[in-house]
Amino acid sequence: MSRAARIIAIAKGYIGQLELKGNQGFVNKDFGKKLIQVGFYQGAPWCAFFVKLVYGEAYYDIKFLHEAIAKNNTGGALDTLKRHENAGVFTVGETPKPGAIVLWRHGSGTTGHAGIVVAVDEANNTMTTVEGNTNANGSREGDRVAQKLRTITRPFQENGLNVAGYIYPFEI
Repeated sequence: MSRAARIIAIAKGYIGQLELKGNQGFVNKDFGKKLIQVGFYQGAPWCAFFVKLVYGEAYYDIKFLHEAIAKNNTGGALDTLKRHENAGVFTVGETPKPGAIVLWRHGSGTTGHAGIVVAVDEANNTMTTVEGNTNANGSREGDRVAQKLRTITRPFQENGLNVAGYIYPFEI
């Protein structure tokens, strides 16, 4: 199994995990413990911690990659992208690929959102993702891990999510 396929399988395995109301932890205590182990703390947005968890599990067996994830994936989507651009271990780019981490910027601000790309449909300008801290309406503020259908390229959205970049799987 390729690393991209492993990443996708791990991400899909978490679909349906639910946050407790008021960002007070998670219904599944084991899922909550795993997020805490990668840096999540009560009250924090957790989409970027979710992708850190997925990549950490996908690369648990390769020390230098696991260390790069631990060091460069943070609770901030945009910070994670910047750290990976600077570190140069995982390739960063502007084209969606299955298994990649997708990072969005909210408007022109400093906050964002993160997810895992599971499929790309260039003909329809869409990608299927698995995201933590989302909801049925597609918000970056949510209560669950869910599969979403997202637009790849669209005009800049001042009050919406704009793709900032992708972090690609490292295939061994």
